[in-house]
Amino acid sequence: MSTEDGAPRIVEAGDRYGLGVVYDRSGSLLLHPHEEVLRSVENWDMDVMSPWRRFLPKTVFPGFHGRASSKLYVTSTRIVLVREIDEWRELAGELTPLGLPNAAAKEKLLATLRRAGVRQYCQVLPHALVIVSCKRYVKHGSSLDLKLMGDDNQQYAIMFWKTDGRDDVTLDFLSSRFRQKGAVSRAPP
Repeated sequence: MSTEDGAPRIVEAGDRYGLGVVYDRSGSLLLHPHEEVLRSVENWDMDVMSPWRRFLPKTVFPGFHGRASSKLYVTSTRIVLVREIDEWRELAGELTPLGLPNAAAKEKLLATLRRAGVRQYCQVLPHALVIVSCKRYVKHGSSLDLKLMGDDNQQYAIMFWKTDGRDDVTLDFLSSRFRQKGAVSRAPP
């Protein structure tokens, strides 16, 4: 998880390249040295876009609306979501008469990846992000909508939500992991 100059990326998402680096074949998180899991919860999802002030921001990690088979890990240095690949949701946008050949090829690739134990992942380094705005929704479920500014001068919009029910304790814990405006950086050991 590093850029060309060796500095760690603040937000990283992917699938097959995370196998053996971010997660193992069973989908469990692989920890870095001196890192510990502070909280682990199931059935959460997240959506990451950058920048958030643009009319059409780039989606870094798309969230699924509805139930998702996923696990959210909050460690001493990062927040990681590991999610099963859902072929139907990945192919839904391509199921048109003109998109069927592409959808068939993509379906075959996704099935091969699933058999190999590949999952989708997104990891965030919260110590490198400052909260610009925070909206919390708990009426019909639990969700947290954050607008953040990174140490790399990039804007990030991250939304976390519980796919089934409420979990206010995890919402509080997630928002506490990010730096507040004007706070001193708490870089990991």
